[in-house]
Amino acid sequence: MNALVSGNLIEALIEVLFYGLYFVLFTTTIYLFRRRHGIPPRSRPALWVLLGLTAQFVAITLHWGSTMYRTIYALGTLGGGSAAFSFYSNLTHPSFVMNIALLVISHTITDSFVLHRLYVIFCHERKVMYFPSAVLVVQIVSAFGLVVRAATSKVGEDYLQLSNGWLTCKLVASIVISLYSSVMIFIRILRVQRAFGGRLAKQNGSVELTSLLGILVESAALQLAVAILLLLSFQLKWLAGEYISTGTAGAAFAITTVLIHARIGLGWTKEDSSPGASSSNLPSRINFASGAAPPSTSKSTFSFQADEKTLESV
Repeated sequence: MNALVSGNLIEALIEVLFYGLYFVLFTTTIYLFRRRHGIPPRSRPALWVLLGLTAQFVAITLHWGSTMYRTIYALGTLGGGSAAFSFYSNLTHPSFVMNIALLVISHTITDSFVLHRLYVIFCHERKVMYFPSAVLVVQIVSAFGLVVRAATSKVGEDYLQLSNGWLTCKLVASIVISLYSSVMIFIRILRVQRAFGGRLAKQNGSVELTSLLGILVESAALQLAVAILLLLSFQLKWLAGEYISTGTAGAAFAITTVLIHARIGLGWTKEDSSPGASSSNLPSRINFASGAAPPSTSKSTFSFQADEKTLESV
């Protein structure tokens, strides 16, 4: 079997595996989300989160469906061989362009969620958002350029020749967003820990702040790893890495998003089932109030409060 055909088959198998994992996490998240907020949600922040998760699910599902179509068509209808090789070599085929478009859409939604969480964690401080928002705009423009580049590619070009300025710029922008957000969140953790003398007491049975923000950083690290793998695969002309990263990227980016909400939702469920816990005092987001330091800290530190209207918008 030709390397191009076998590579696409491996990519399809990897995507099936990752999509299955994503589907389980997504359905779990929606179930927990419905228990917590209802469908449709009662609050506007929760509604926007639900719309974002749904849009990403549609994009990933369409990407998976398109990949399955390409695989069945190449191996089933065309019977593999030279006909399948010619099909996979045609980068202007609508199904290939569609896959590229859906991949960048899912990636952009993921980075938008990252910035949204950063915005909430920093209590809507706009100055924190100026730089990453500008980088996100660069990423969106680069994503559009990448889709146009794929649609206008010439006969005979292969996947690795798509490693152009648009792709590089898009992935570098995503890496910058992930690093910036992770560093800012980590700094926030240190400041809160310092404000509370190195300990974060639980309030009303809620999860610890460090555990919650640890979830955010872990997901950002996973997203960062996928983006770096994509970038290195194309820049180093690593064909095997390109197939692996392309097959996993779309679902992996989506997994980093739903994983956060699923783990937070499981925390809500645990709290709901604990004795003496009630839904009226469980936290749903984190609220940082600056300026009012605890009695044992200076004015430059941050006070922390978990209230009922918080993580629904994370």
